[in-house]
Amino acid sequence: MKKFILKSFAFFFVVVGVISVILMRYGGYVDYFYEKFTTPKASSMIIGDSRALQGIQPYIIDENLENMKFDLPMLNYSFTIAQSHIGPLYSKSILKKINEDTRNGLFIVAINPWMFGSKKENDNYKGVFKEANQPPHNMEYVSMNPNFEYFIKNLNFFHFKGIFRQSSKLHKNGWLEEKNLPNDTITFNKWKKNQLHIFKGFIKNYNVSSYRKKSLDTLVKALKRHGEVFIVRTPIDKEMLALENIFFKDFNAFVNEISLLNHIDYINYTINNPRTYKTYDGHHINKYDGVDFTKSICDSIQKKMNLKRLTK
Repeated sequence: MKKFILKSFAFFFVVVGVISVILMRYGGYVDYFYEKFTTPKASSMIIGDSRALQGIQPYIIDENLENMKFDLPMLNYSFTIAQSHIGPLYSKSILKKINEDTRNGLFIVAINPWMFGSKKENDNYKGVFKEANQPPHNMEYVSMNPNFEYFIKNLNFFHFKGIFRQSSKLHKNGWLEEKNLPNDTITFNKWKKNQLHIFKGFIKNYNVSSYRKKSLDTLVKALKRHGEVFIVRTPIDKEMLALENIFFKDFNAFVNEISLLNHIDYINYTINNPRTYKTYDGHHINKYDGVDFTKSICDSIQKKMNLKRLTK
């Protein structure tokens, strides 16, 4: 019996050791979120869904705004639309990941209408949220390396074939680099058609939640205690934009109201935008145009911060 117990312990520690090595060396390839929960608490953060996850690159912000006296580096704490609905669950995780002592942080809240959607049968006012059992909302420890809590609770998110394919990589700064890009128009149109189909289904099954709308104001106020807040709406294909306008037709007016109320800026790339940023599916900016898009955000922030300082 004693030998069996010793062998069991030995086997357990070998398994833990192997898993630890895999997670520490290849975590960015096997899961789109895992690395976000292995890094220290952040002082500056990108918040949003998959558009921000792939389209806003933290290292570009670090390079371009290093002289603006923000507490950098930047962490991309965005997820996909399945996890990143605006509401108390996402807000709780965001605030848990922020360094409590931060006062000069930079927070880019990249939102779109879908992030305010709630399943028609879910009553948010009664605490019913579709995203409740997904990361980051099911995570108690958001800064542990290796993070076995994530491994145990979210094993279904892991795709170990990614170690060999390496078609996408989640960097330590939270940016998801998608390398699998369409090589022809046929593939692009196929992927775009799939995205449109997904969001047409979203319109059918979801409503704009008044509870989530109120939660944006609550989140912005909480973030302002730690630094400067900017709301960004990322550019997308015109057909996708048309669907968003059907789902939440007063979205821009709503965000403008929140921005004015909290004395922050709303940078909207879906109107009066002279530059076209290429997507790979009508929805997500590709990693090459993402560099220029992130630089454009930096330029806007720099101009608005300089103007703010001049008017003080």
